[in-house]
Amino acid sequence: MAEKKRQHFVPRMYLDRFAKDGQVFVRRRVGEPFESNCINVAVESGFYDVELPDGTKSKRYEDDLADIEERTAPVLREIDDTLVPPDPQSEEHRILAVYLAVQLTRTLEERQRVLFPDAVSRFLDGRELTRESVAEYLETIHLGFKPRKEEVEGAFTYAYVGLNSEGVLTREFTLEMIEVGAEQAVPHLRRLHWTVEIDRKGRFITSDSPLILWRKPTPRDEFEGVGIATAEEIRFPLDPTKQLVLTKTRRTPNVRVTPERVAACNADVALACHNFIVSNPRDRMRSEGLELPLKRALLRFNLGPLMHQQPDGRWVKGNDVMHAWVPRR
Repeated sequence: MAEKKRQHFVPRMYLDRFAKDGQVFVRRRVGEPFESNCINVAVESGFYDVELPDGTKSKRYEDDLADIEERTAPVLREIDDTLVPPDPQSEEHRILAVYLAVQLTRTLEERQRVLFPDAVSRFLDGRELTRESVAEYLETIHLGFKPRKEEVEGAFTYAYVGLNSEGVLTREFTLEMIEVGAEQAVPHLRRLHWTVEIDRKGRFITSDSPLILWRKPTPRDEFEGVGIATAEEIRFPLDPTKQLVLTKTRRTPNVRVTPERVAACNADVALACHNFIVSNPRDRMRSEGLELPLKRALLRFNLGPLMHQQPDGRWVKGNDVMHAWVPRR
């Protein structure tokens, strides 16, 4: 068999669920929208390849992901037939939780986050890594505006550790992070309550970052992102007619949703995507009407003291810690 070179960072099996005759509509942050066969969407050459000592390339990660997708396909078909999520005690529930966790960690956006120190190194092009050079990179390349001192400190710490830790800035490391992140996420996903939201008119869209972590706007958005543990809802569009929603509060196994709910969820998909959104071609006009800023919210940094609460209720400062997050807005 010919060696595979173009590899999906969003599964083709998943994209096909939004297709009409194999075609999907793709709208990018930059560039003209277009229709394309799913085989050409969310792909990158050698995305999962790891070079072995003998010069050949390992396909382990690609094969592992293909195995996860193969196990998940019948679970999705079962949801299509029953319109309810798998029983929480079932093997199908575990399989789908693994699939969801992997979709959170296998994206191009996640890889770019991990390789932020490498991007700084390429910008420096042999110059010394200093706080001043990191501030220059943040202002002129990464953020586009002058960063706060705490942000420079956080970004410098992140870049310094990455550039001085053996084996971190490698393709294999980014692939290992897919597994590590997924393993950490699965138990939490399985503890949540799952509901299938149904839109009979089939208006749900998806993106190159299909798992959406959502919570209501809060002042905390100024200094932290939304994670698996802090999200009020974790949404995963299954196809144009339904999405899986995970919450901390119990809901019915399925529910029909209003057009306003679909529109709000689609707006969040557009704002949270990395580079593009994907929809059924018949929904081209609806997708083109969504707000899609030219630039995605970027990886942000902070460095500050970790606060500890004492038995008497007082809060005291501990050592400084580096915090990195991506705002949703």
